[in-house]
Amino acid sequence: MTTDTSIMIEFANVTKHYDNQTALRDITFSIKKSEMVFITGPSGSGKTTLLKLVYSAERPDNGTIRVAGWDMDNIRESEVPFLRRNIGVVFQDFRLLSNKNIFDNVAMALRVRGVSEREVKTRVYESLKTVNLRHKADSFPRNLSGGEQQRVVIARATVAEPPLLLADEPTGNLDPETAGGVMKIFGDISAKGTTILIVTHNRELYKNTGRPVMRLDSGNLIEMGRS
Repeated sequence: MTTDTSIMIEFANVTKHYDNQTALRDITFSIKKSEMVFITGPSGSGKTTLLKLVYSAERPDNGTIRVAGWDMDNIRESEVPFLRRNIGVVFQDFRLLSNKNIFDNVAMALRVRGVSEREVKTRVYESLKTVNLRHKADSFPRNLSGGEQQRVVIARATVAEPPLLLADEPTGNLDPETAGGVMKIFGDISAKGTTILIVTHNRELYKNTGRPVMRLDSGNLIEMGRS
């Protein structure tokens, strides 16, 4: 594998099996720092498995993976939490804590790192401002719309300024206008230097953006080009 420091993610001949099924087959690609890349394909094509391999929720059966300078072949279980501090994750189902207000939901990502409360306050409000939800800091998830909750998830994933952000169907439950707003936020975050991988089945999100698109089908990488 390359030692090119401009590369954020690199897969070389990666294969992943589940029981008797092949989720990914001999996948090879690299993604540069600061790129925003879309991963698309039909259900069961291996999109979510690829993300799980990136943040070490799964390990490959064959091949090698490097993420943010970490050699995933040799990473120890005790080191995985440190790897994940470099990765923000946005899930389709939000996974917000219903018993905590929006401020505390976002602050959690900093508090687990031991950041001082003074800095937590500054960074949480700045992150919420980025997603246009500064005024909702004291609200609870149940009082927010689906689009607002997704923006909170983005704030939580980026408040610690990770170099890599993974998003799994981040607009799957949103109407087109709200989805467009979420994608603008991703674009702004990418422009500041964060590498972003977005799994989506929605062609409208990447059509004519000029950004890299990886197309998977039945575990195979069938195309990697620009939209």
